[in-house]
Amino acid sequence: MSDLMKRLGAADPARRAPLDAVDEAAFAALREEITMTSTDGATAPTLPTADDPLPRRRRLGRRGAVAIGLAAVLTGGGVAYAAIQAFQGSSGEGVACVHVWNADAPEGLHLDAAGSWITGDPYADCTTLLAEEGLPPIEDPVAFAWDGQTIVAPADQVPAGVQRLEGTQAVEGGVVELQRSMADTVDGGRSGCRTVPGAAAWAQGEIERLGLQDWTVVTPESEPAPDAAPGAAPPCSDGEVSVGDRQVELFASEDPFERLHGPGDDPAIDALRERIVDECVSLDEARAVVDEVYADMEYEVPTTEVVDDGASCARVDLVEGGTTEAFVYGPGSGS
Repeated sequence: MSDLMKRLGAADPARRAPLDAVDEAAFAALREEITMTSTDGATAPTLPTADDPLPRRRRLGRRGAVAIGLAAVLTGGGVAYAAIQAFQGSSGEGVACVHVWNADAPEGLHLDAAGSWITGDPYADCTTLLAEEGLPPIEDPVAFAWDGQTIVAPADQVPAGVQRLEGTQAVEGGVVELQRSMADTVDGGRSGCRTVPGAAAWAQGEIERLGLQDWTVVTPESEPAPDAAPGAAPPCSDGEVSVGDRQVELFASEDPFERLHGPGDDPAIDALRERIVDECVSLDEARAVVDEVYADMEYEVPTTEVVDDGASCARVDLVEGGTTEAFVYGPGSGS
C-alpha cells in the first residue's frame, strides 16, 4: 500500500466517531474533503451572472503550492474581540465565496470557491481562494453568517435579516493556528503519544501561547475511545477544536501519529523536526526546507507562509489526513 493510501485510510472520520452518534467534527471533516476535492477542467472558469441558470455543484480545487504572505492576527491589532465572539458564523470550519448568491450555497452547492480558514479574515481568504480558481475578487463584498457558517457575497445580494460581520475577522487568527497545531504531526497535537493529562497540559500551553481568551480544555472522565478494543484503555490521546464552544476536547486514543503513518517515524517529518523545530531559522529558510523535503513526493504538499512578526524563529504545522498541507509561520523579511 502506498504512503498516500495509508494517509487516505487514516483520515477516515468514522474511526474516531461512534457510529450511533456521529459528531459535528466528523461532518465538518467530511464537508471539507468534499469541497476541497479538485477536478481537471480543460476550459478557463467563467463567472456566473444573476440571469444564468444555477450550475451544478463545483468541486473546488485545493490551494496550490505557491505560498502567500499573510499577517498573523491573534487577539490584538485592532480586532474587535467582542464582535468576533458575537458573530454567529465563527463556529464554521471555513468560508464560502459566491459572486451570485443562492440559498444552496451553505450546503456546498453553486459555490465559486470554498475552503478552510487561512487567516480567519473572510475577505482575504475569499480573495485567495478565488484567485486559486482563476476567478476575480468579489466586488463590494460583505461577509455574513448563515446557519453557523460564513458566506461572502456582493453587498447588493446579501439576504435580508442575516447577521453581517463587523470588522474583518470572523475567527481569531489564534484560533485558526490552534486548529492546525492540534492536528500537527511535526511537534503538535498528533506528533506522538501523549497521555490525556499530558495532552491537556500541552493544549493549555498552546491556548496561552496564542493569547486566546475564555478557552478551556475538556478531558473525558471515563468514556472509551472510539478506536479502543473492548476492555482496553488506550494509552494515548487525540482531540478536536470546538470553535463554537471555545474548547479543546480531548479523548483517549491510540497513538495518533502511528495511526497516520504506521510503525516507525516518517523521514520527511524527521527532517522538519531536525531542521526547523530544533533550529532557529527564518520564515524563508523554513519554507525552503519544506519545499526541499517534499519535492520528490508522489503527492503535492501545498505550503502556506504566515507572517508572524512577533516570532523570533519560524515554526511549522503539518496537517495530514486524506490530504497534506504545511503552514510555515515566522517573522517577515523586513523584521
